Amino acid sequence: MTSPILVATDLSARSDRAIDRAFELGRDLGLAVEVVHVRKDDGHDGVSDAALQERVREILPEGGAGVEVLVPEGSPPGTIARIAKERGAQLIVAGVARFNQISDYFLGTAIDYLLRHAEVPVLVVKQRPRGLYRRILVPSDFSPASKQAILTAARLIPDAAIRVVHVFHIGFESWGVADHVREETLARAESGLAEFLASSDLAPFAGRIEGVLANGEAEAAVGRAIEDYDADLVVLGTQGGGALRQLTGGSRANSLLAWIRPDTLMVRLRD
Repeated sequence: MTSPILVATDLSARSDRAIDRAFELGRDLGLAVEVVHVRKDDGHDGVSDAALQERVREILPEGGAGVEVLVPEGSPPGTIARIAKERGAQLIVAGVARFNQISDYFLGTAIDYLLRHAEVPVLVVKQRPRGLYRRILVPSDFSPASKQAILTAARLIPDAAIRVVHVFHIGFESWGVADHVREETLARAESGLAEFLASSDLAPFAGRIEGVLANGEAEAAVGRAIEDYDADLVVLGTQGGGALRQLTGGSRANSLLAWIRPDTLMVRLRD
């Protein structure tokens, strides 16, 4: 059986965006979509599993005919990660919404938990779907984590163009830096980017990938790159180093997800 896409819903109106995006990806990739709504351990106001499943189906496209709907009990983040593993899902899709009245569910501790424990990428949907993803931005520090992020994006979104942005920083530039220092720093960044993109792993997708450089502090530089490219999906490889680690390390993932406007795919480096 082909690995499905697993989408989580809390039955709120805002989580409809994640539902719609998951089904759009499923149609484009020819993959089944399975829907999970986690009910708290103390039940769901006496609602039976069958009735709760019917509530979920009411918010699915075309009534969700033939769609697998799961309503397990437990702690939402842990249960979602467990279900994704049990079902062999290749992607978890989640929305920025409340989940069982826990504020900022997918921008709080739950997203951190999923990134640490889920064995597949996590797509955080923020925008209302207006068509397939066309312009993907991937910040890269040339680490294995950022390469895996590019490869995951290329395989998962097969028709989108991918712009890889490498952020470099010329120290004390505002104080005045000698021309040769600026030129040498830029030359190293250009050489590193060219070598990274020439990797044999990325060769099959070379026609879809372009590389650009951005000078400055990591968050500001990535923010400008998102706007310049009008990216509709940002892909982040976690456990990277350098500037990328500044963006994705530890609790920084929360603040990053909070200010990035487009949907964001988080890809954790596997051992």
